Amino acid sequence: MKRSSRNNLTWILAGSASLCAVAGYRIYRRLARMPALSEVSLQLGIKGEYIQAGPWRMFFRSVGDVDGPVVVLVHGLVISSRYMEPLAQALAANGYRVLAPDLPGYGESVMGSSRNSLSIQSLSDALFLWLTAMNVGKASFIGNSFGCQVLTMLAVRHPAVVDRLVLQGLTVDPEARNLFTQISRAFLNGRRERQRSSADIGRVDYAKAGPWRALTSMYRLIRDRVETRLPLIQAPCLILQGNRDLVVPTPWAQRACDLLPNGQFRLLEGATHTMNYVYPFSFAQAVADFLDGDNHSGRIDK
Repeated sequence: MKRSSRNNLTWILAGSASLCAVAGYRIYRRLARMPALSEVSLQLGIKGEYIQAGPWRMFFRSVGDVDGPVVVLVHGLVISSRYMEPLAQALAANGYRVLAPDLPGYGESVMGSSRNSLSIQSLSDALFLWLTAMNVGKASFIGNSFGCQVLTMLAVRHPAVVDRLVLQGLTVDPEARNLFTQISRAFLNGRRERQRSSADIGRVDYAKAGPWRALTSMYRLIRDRVETRLPLIQAPCLILQGNRDLVVPTPWAQRACDLLPNGQFRLLEGATHTMNYVYPFSFAQAVADFLDGDNHSGRIDK
């Protein structure tokens, strides 16, 4: 009887595990098939389009005055431009033409059958190809987290397209270049943002990217030494830091600013790491003077 009971328990546990696995896979597949734009996004006037950029078919969101100065938003790790929509709306209300691409491998910018992630250098080159395909001669750029790493590479490799940069939540803190610390900080920061969390969006985008690309992207984030590029950036650059950002310590953000030849630092009280989603209007207000500074030349070539 005891052996029979153990066998029955084993079958019950195995069956439960199988059911959980099937349910999890179905949820994963459902998230991966989520449409690029929600009904709310469409009602707010956000448009979504594809364009061929070299070898990449890239999706991008756009909103705002088509004749306004161009601001390009670059998303963070694995997540897509979907979570940039609130900031895009806030900037568009100030007269900007806002463009937010999904970098290859993320969101709607698929990479065929490949599960690997592109290097930061390759992502910056893909962003340059997308700008060329879009006829964007020069623009201002705003990056969050991993997007800052891509933008600093763009500014070094393709400086002619960069009018000015806003780097918010600049990763990676050189004193915490390990995956455990970064995940722990992100988790604690998420707890601070739970009243307006981007976690649901994150789940969709992680499902679209897939687990292997997510892991290899994390590896690239950790290995990249963004501090070596900062002294090479000639464009005006604003480091925007939230004083409640647990992912990026304020001392590191200040030191990063000191490395820039033409850097400014601004601390936003009460803001956390994903302020583009959680505090979009405060974000837009904090960067307004910088974006509207002298010699702003963001444009789309006709």
